[in-house]
Amino acid sequence: MRSAAFVICGLRLLTVLHGESADPLTPPNFPLPQFQPAIFNVRDFGAAGDGRSNDTQAINKAIEKCNASGGGNVIFPAGTYVAASIHVKSNVRFVLDKGALITGAKNGYDAPEPNEFEQYQDFGHSHFHNALMWGEKIDNFAIVGGRINGSYLVERDPNGQDIGDKVIAIKSGRNLLFENVTHETGGHFVYLLNDCENVTITNVTIRKSRDGVNLVGCRNVQLHNCAFTGCGDDTIALKSDWALGRKIASENIYVWDAYLESGGNALQFGSETTGDFHNANFWNIRIGKADKAAISMTCADGGTIDGVAYDKIDIKGAICPISFSVFAQLRSGDPAKKIGHIKNVMISNLTVTDCARGRDGQVWTANISGAANSPLENIGMKNVKIRYRGGMKKGEMDKLTPYPKDNPRSLWPLQAWGFSVRNVQDLLLRDVELTYEREDQRPALIASEVQHLELEHFTASKTSSAEIMRLKKIDNLTVRNSAGLEERNGESISSLKE
Repeated sequence: MRSAAFVICGLRLLTVLHGESADPLTPPNFPLPQFQPAIFNVRDFGAAGDGRSNDTQAINKAIEKCNASGGGNVIFPAGTYVAASIHVKSNVRFVLDKGALITGAKNGYDAPEPNEFEQYQDFGHSHFHNALMWGEKIDNFAIVGGRINGSYLVERDPNGQDIGDKVIAIKSGRNLLFENVTHETGGHFVYLLNDCENVTITNVTIRKSRDGVNLVGCRNVQLHNCAFTGCGDDTIALKSDWALGRKIASENIYVWDAYLESGGNALQFGSETTGDFHNANFWNIRIGKADKAAISMTCADGGTIDGVAYDKIDIKGAICPISFSVFAQLRSGDPAKKIGHIKNVMISNLTVTDCARGRDGQVWTANISGAANSPLENIGMKNVKIRYRGGMKKGEMDKLTPYPKDNPRSLWPLQAWGFSVRNVQDLLLRDVELTYEREDQRPALIASEVQHLELEHFTASKTSSAEIMRLKKIDNLTVRNSAGLEERNGESISSLKE
């Protein structure tokens, strides 16, 4: 393995790969929004806060006055404020009393604005105005305290209804803060942030929604001390779509000290991936449920995911612990679009237990798969422990319903019970331990079309009727100190069962 090839996160990853102590992932210091001390009480503008009256007009008047006066604090005393399409503006901080609740109205939402690029992504990603709160080109905005519920918001496309599908939608914002907010219900999204910079989400709770937080083409994001549960689809998703008619890079994303549950993917890249992603970091995260993958990268639209670090991740109740895939859906108006890439990814100190069964009854194997014309590059795993359910016998694969050949969820990952790997350049598995609850007759590791594969202190439960690993077309294989495997040093092989 050419260790110099692993360059993610500067010297930090190189140090980890050489087994030395490394500087831990540390929180960034992105700027927070600043506000004038002026106070604008929504009650003074006619808000009733009685849970029956529609307070949208009064709230928007308070926001307009605050913004026109140079900014300050829009105060929500204790009460329930029914609203639809609150218009967020610059230099405004919402301060919600501990007993204050903003809740979505049954109707009265702004119509989805026209978008000439809506054919390139889902309806929900393409429109922002049909939300409980929305803003465009805003600078310095915050919500602090209280509760904000979607209430009547839908978790699907509105289909012409006078209703919204997003709690908070911001397009092109800078210096945003969301702190100490509880969302008991959401919609299609709780947070849809597109082309936003200097974003802080801290001590936020989400209890029910379709998606939790979608960071679409965002830079300088810090999300920490949050608990997101009851999400029917992606919980935290990093994306880049064509909703704004251009590629927008995602850079400098930091997520730490969080608890997540997901009916889809818990930590997700994509599938909207038109722009590039650089320097994303996740640590001290507990995942209690993932009905798809706990850690997922789906590179579908031509962008490059480059420089991602996961550290101290504890996963329970996931159908699939890890899933990396590249394919060419290419949903964008970019005339030069081509298949994307995933490279320079490190997963350290990962523990996976209590794997769950999917709708097909299977626990899905960790899948590290590039495309033939876009192999994954420089993927490292260190101190990883995964305990699967196991239990598959020889011949049971033939009973599974195959997916179409071009479907990224092919049956390839189920050929092994531990790791399925193909189309990768430079893969390190160091201090990786795979075990199962019930004996499994598949290989623990299957790898195909890999350049530079290194196993060191790799261990796996083994049956008398199955090999530990099955390899095909491996250029430069190194195996060291791995129980049950022959030592190898840079060998190239066409096929191997061991």
